[in-house]
Amino acid sequence: MIVAEGQGHEASRDEVARVLLTEDFDELTRGLTALAARDRALAEAPVAFPGRHATIFADGWLVAGFEADSATLVEDWSQAFAPAERAELESERIAADSAPLIRFLHGGAGSPVMVLVLPVAHFAHWPMVARWLEGRKASPPPSHAAIRLAAMDPRGDRFTRARTMFSLTPAEERLLCRLAQTGTLRGAAALDGVKYETARTTLKGVLARTGHPRQPALIAAALKLGALDEPLDLDSEAPLRTVFGLSQRQSRIAALFALGRTRQEVARQLGINIETVKAELKAIYLALGVGNATALAATAAQIGLAARMLAAEDLGGVDLAASSEPVRLIPRTRQGGRIAFADYGPPGRIPTFHFHTATTSRYLPRSYVAALQAHGLRLVAIDSPGFGLTGMVEGSYFDESAFDVIAVADALGAARFNVISRGARQVSYLLKHCPERLGRVVILNPESEPGTDRSLGGIQGAYKRVFYYLPGLIVPLANQLANRLSDRTLERMIDKFMGESEADRAVLADPEVRRAHIHSNRLAALQGGRGLAAVGLAGAGFTLHPIADGSHITVICGLQDAMYRPEDTIPRLRAAWPGLHVRLVSEAGRLLHLQCPEIVAAGLSDGSLLPEARRQSRR
Repeated sequence: MIVAEGQGHEASRDEVARVLLTEDFDELTRGLTALAARDRALAEAPVAFPGRHATIFADGWLVAGFEADSATLVEDWSQAFAPAERAELESERIAADSAPLIRFLHGGAGSPVMVLVLPVAHFAHWPMVARWLEGRKASPPPSHAAIRLAAMDPRGDRFTRARTMFSLTPAEERLLCRLAQTGTLRGAAALDGVKYETARTTLKGVLARTGHPRQPALIAAALKLGALDEPLDLDSEAPLRTVFGLSQRQSRIAALFALGRTRQEVARQLGINIETVKAELKAIYLALGVGNATALAATAAQIGLAARMLAAEDLGGVDLAASSEPVRLIPRTRQGGRIAFADYGPPGRIPTFHFHTATTSRYLPRSYVAALQAHGLRLVAIDSPGFGLTGMVEGSYFDESAFDVIAVADALGAARFNVISRGARQVSYLLKHCPERLGRVVILNPESEPGTDRSLGGIQGAYKRVFYYLPGLIVPLANQLANRLSDRTLERMIDKFMGESEADRAVLADPEVRRAHIHSNRLAALQGGRGLAAVGLAGAGFTLHPIADGSHITVICGLQDAMYRPEDTIPRLRAAWPGLHVRLVSEAGRLLHLQCPEIVAAGLSDGSLLPEARRQSRR
């Protein structure tokens, strides 16, 4: 079994919940200080910590039944294993105990194939195992389930999500599949039935478009994308040491090669000479049973996925085949990393960018997307830096966030774009960097400044006071929220934050909206609280960028929003952006965009409200 390293002492669920759910500011600060002191792994800086929750794509995995007593595959209806793989898997007995076993099959000439052999009695809740058990006819089940990545099966093209997110053609998807499976471009070309020069040209184009430096990094990313809904920088160092017995230096070298680094780059980064890197690389190849960096990357990606799943306390499942979220990844040009966004279409129209809050992400309820599309809008939801699948940035957070938005607009070929922003900060920086590209702008429930904010009671007020007055606790708070929040505590927190608003309680009673909101919170935390901490720390020095004419901006406030009051926010916005429109909606709250999408859409049309929305605003 893989054991996560470096976690340190962890507070109990009850203790974390008690601290995070308090409405008392003093109790919150004392509790956060105590948690940070006890939990050294999360005390100093935002980290991508293996959190409690993980979401896999169940159809990204193949499952077969395995009987430990006879060491045989007894149920393989999906043909998860080829004959040679089956023979290798059945070559040695597996103890019928509760510990998961990781095996690598080397029967083929390509990259090793990881197999997770899991006792059914202890892993029946895993989504792919649960699906397999539901489809069985025989009873009782075999002792174990044998699980492998579908993408590593050469009998199919299984890079569906990578195809979508990197905008691959069918030919490009096939090539990447074969490259992952064979480990070499020549092998991939031969398996795909194309000439080597054709394959080389195809790969070169994909590397340039996706921003990956070399094919090992591309293959590792493609494998991860189809299996787990998490950022691409999964930790593989610790599991490489645990499973293959690598030294700390060897595991670091292996992880860097899997990221596409050259020998020279690895030597410089680790402060060792090139000959040492070469010698260590030979030992790594021998230990892993691989012959090149691409096969190494495929192996590291598989072991990183296994480690993440085994470390997760709660493993949720989503079907790739049923997923309608059109997520794309583009490389960031100003600095490293990638930008994630969902373009819901329809294509050919001016995009309307949706900016999320500091605790949510790009993920939106389908009903909201459909409502805006019904008004002719093309909704594009963007993950801010450090949230969801968008990489963190260096330098000025909000400046770089604006540059990310510009990069997405450029990728879509949009000279102009509209904006729906849950808050005013990102809009201010777009007015600073690209005012000529902004069409109509709708700002929902803008934030107050510390000196003018009079909504400091309850749980919302306690949290805001931490961000306003105690910057030293922002990182511990962000880390606890991202990494220590159980599903039950998250739901209780959402209900507490929205409890004062009848409108918010009502919209969250819709199962689809509630599920989407919780999932959006989970995606926001994928990078260990990096985004939330950065927003909190950057917000302390935030000032509005003034413009001469704000008539293209509409501010809409729900009067049931428990976080901010219009009288605390609107004067400052009017002073900086003269001519802006203001709409007050008495029957809306924090989740105004979900409650009144027609009002949001009207603000993007011509600055005036539709008749029915106008009546509602007067109530």
